[in-house]
Amino acid sequence: MPNDTQLTLDDFAETLIRDKQYTTLTETTHTELKNDILKRAHDYLLAKTIAKLTDEQAQELDKLLDTNPEDSKVQDFIKAAIPDSAIFIGDTLFQFRQVYLGLA
Repeated sequence: MPNDTQLTLDDFAETLIRDKQYTTLTETTHTELKNDILKRAHDYLLAKTIAKLTDEQAQELDKLLDTNPEDSKVQDFIKAAIPDSAIFIGDTLFQFRQVYLGLA
């Protein structure tokens, strides 16, 4: 998935911080806020993914997550389980952005 033209979740979090126009963040607060956004985005994406899966697929994902897998293994699972997964992930992150920025 690494590609210079693709944004990472890290970039996504940084963009949200910029879009929210925080003006008085210290470096420590910025880091804490970014980590909070990353956790929330991850949880939101996971919840939306689980809602899209069959019961059997959700159980498979649960077992996979119990092994504390690398992100690439979770991404591979999502790609296999959800048709047009790239569009699904993009749409889901857009929805998260709208909610986070108070636009939805």
